[in-house]
Amino acid sequence: MTNSFNQDYQYNNCISRGICSINPRTSSLQEIIILYLKLSGYYALKLENEGITLPRIKEIILDTISILVTNTDFTETDFYNIIKNFNAEIPQIINLYKDMCEKKNETPVYMKTDIKFNKKTDIIKFIRLGEKELRKKSEQVPMQTRNLYKILFLLAKSLCVNIQDLESFGIDASIGYISILKILNHINYTEINPEEIKKFINEIIVCNNKLVNYLRSAQVERYGIQQETDVSYSTTPGKAILVVGSNIRELEKILYATSKSEIDIYTHDEMMLAHTFPKFKEFKHLKGQYGQGVENCHLDFATFPGPIIITRHSLFNIENLYRGLLFTTDIAYSKGVIKIQDDDYSAVIESAMKARGFKTGKSCDSEKIGFVYEQELNYLEKYLSNNNYERIIIFGLYGYSPEDKSYFEKLLKEVDDKTLIISLSFYSKNKNVVCINACFDNYAIIKIAEKINLISKLPLNIFVPQCGRNAIAKIIYFSSVLNANTFIAKCSPTILNPNIIKTLKESFNIREITTPQKDFNIIKNI
Repeated sequence: MTNSFNQDYQYNNCISRGICSINPRTSSLQEIIILYLKLSGYYALKLENEGITLPRIKEIILDTISILVTNTDFTETDFYNIIKNFNAEIPQIINLYKDMCEKKNETPVYMKTDIKFNKKTDIIKFIRLGEKELRKKSEQVPMQTRNLYKILFLLAKSLCVNIQDLESFGIDASIGYISILKILNHINYTEINPEEIKKFINEIIVCNNKLVNYLRSAQVERYGIQQETDVSYSTTPGKAILVVGSNIRELEKILYATSKSEIDIYTHDEMMLAHTFPKFKEFKHLKGQYGQGVENCHLDFATFPGPIIITRHSLFNIENLYRGLLFTTDIAYSKGVIKIQDDDYSAVIESAMKARGFKTGKSCDSEKIGFVYEQELNYLEKYLSNNNYERIIIFGLYGYSPEDKSYFEKLLKEVDDKTLIISLSFYSKNKNVVCINACFDNYAIIKIAEKINLISKLPLNIFVPQCGRNAIAKIIYFSSVLNANTFIAKCSPTILNPNIIKTLKESFNIREITTPQKDFNIIKNI
């Protein structure tokens, strides 16, 4: 029932590296990739509607969207590889569609495109075509519609991450793939009414939430029911590997691969959540958590005395400073990072054995994280039935900055005794605050909000002070499906640009976090 978060994160990786915007070259090339995605999605959906699934084009579509999830500035090599894959497959898909129409005695309806399918790739021509497409959108598609399309594509990214994570557990996620194809087809048509787009967005949100639930069920089935646990921040003498990101299935593979070595494993950032699952306690060489998280990754990575594995879909932007020490399982990766193929961690193990490792180790305080969902949700239900509140505020996972902590402390001073705060980030002894130790567990806020929505008719207000890859899916779900007043933090433009924020406000009644006084006044007057 308590939180012990006591780290002050003062390093903003986005600002320090100047990666808070996307350059025009990258925007143009991304537009070309989206053209390829829309074209392949158009024919793939027509074939899927007839029960024809093409595994290779599915793989290409998901892998391409996956690259766009984690790479704001992908390399020309990445771009060429993507185009090469599409050029090899799309003509075949079109022929399959043509044959299908002939068998059904129907007239094929082809999608118009400026893309030429040939082996020659001229980056300058592609950039110019991307610029042309961007201008056409700007001139022909209203701003609100363009932004709704962008929101749809962001949701496709969330679906993609959840699909690939589910498939790593051997679970079919075809409903998610069909939804992605529908999204790619939806953004082909500029004449669709904004209200129809919003309705479709809500359908996608519900599908994405199903995938999120499936994923957590798969994790619990494989690793056991989550528990409250102490996680060590100490280090011990010896060789070490740091595992970064949120894909705990990959952490499991790494632990098995190193189980017979004398190498210790440490987690970083969201990977800390793995410690709450009983299965991971079986690995004695899983030592604990290292560093202060994503916003401080430069310092954390630079001071870790061994190789670092960046798991798939991790939102890290890295420099060549760490050449030879960074490994990844992701499809696209920065120069100087070593690709892990087919779950072969031998190169990582060799690098760990050559690295200096921890010479003496360091003793640090541990941190208690995690909770048992059923117990906590039952407690909330009893607590609400025994107290008389007029409104509820859920304060979600925070963004690891002193500003977030200061905001929460000031918010406590503003709220009255008729307001219940459920805090997933900060500990407080106030009698109207229920603290739930949800460290890095983005699933927690969804389940708690759903429980409150089910058992209480009180106005529900949700603060989402952390911008992550699934932030947009969550906030629209809270606002549109759970009918909660939803507040979101100011995000990096690479995640949510100002135009999208404006559309979220106008179309889904989502608000930006401002000051505690102003925000609570809004809550009281809604």
